[in-house]
Amino acid sequence: MSEELEGAKKKAREMLLDGETLQRIKDETRLRQKDIRRIQKDITNHF
Repeated sequence: MSEELEGAKKKAREMLLDGETLQRIKDETRLRQKDIRRIQKDITNHF
């Protein structure tokens, strides 16, 4: 389960950087909106 979750987070991160919508990321990765927002926050903190 952990490897699947890390893979999904990595894919979500790439999709966010590519400008995909939250709904599309949620549908493809099966991550919760809370997890996607956390990834998005980490990305914006770097810039």
